[in-house]
Amino acid sequence: EPVGPVLDDLGLDQGQVGYCWAHSTTQAVHMIRAIMNQPYVPLSAYSVAATIKNGADEGAWGALSMDFIIKRGVWPQSLWPQGDRRVRSSNDPGWEEAKKYMITDGWEELQAAVYDRNMTFDQMMTCLLCRIPVIVDFNWWSHSVCAADPVEVEPGSFGIRIWNSWGD
Repeated sequence: EPVGPVLDDLGLDQGQVGYCWAHSTTQAVHMIRAIMNQPYVPLSAYSVAATIKNGADEGAWGALSMDFIIKRGVWPQSLWPQGDRRVRSSNDPGWEEAKKYMITDGWEELQAAVYDRNMTFDQMMTCLLCRIPVIVDFNWWSHSVCAADPVEVEPGSFGIRIWNSWGD
């Protein structure tokens, strides 16, 4: 039984499209906005992934979507509905709205390629303890998620609670 609203109700489930790498970053933006007491605005990971991949259903890495949201922002779902893979022109006025939802602060390894930007467990835990969500790509799982907070799985052993774009 879900504790709060389910992802489908929020319009945040990635569905059958391989855009988890954009959802993980978009979910981090949602979390930061909540931490900052900003109003909840459902954001469209599809606006990021469809633009980068020209509408193709292709996987990638969370760092790629993070770089994109730093530069261009992410559209609200009211202007780019979840699941819509149609690409908008670069002069569409929606891009001005997307700038309201840009990542303006963060930590990343700039010299590394997007597929090689991996934090150590200690670095990730430090960010999470400071209430900074972390985009985590699990190659063994072929999936990208947003790490939300540290959890003690047994005495002295810690893991991470994730926000998964596949649903609750």
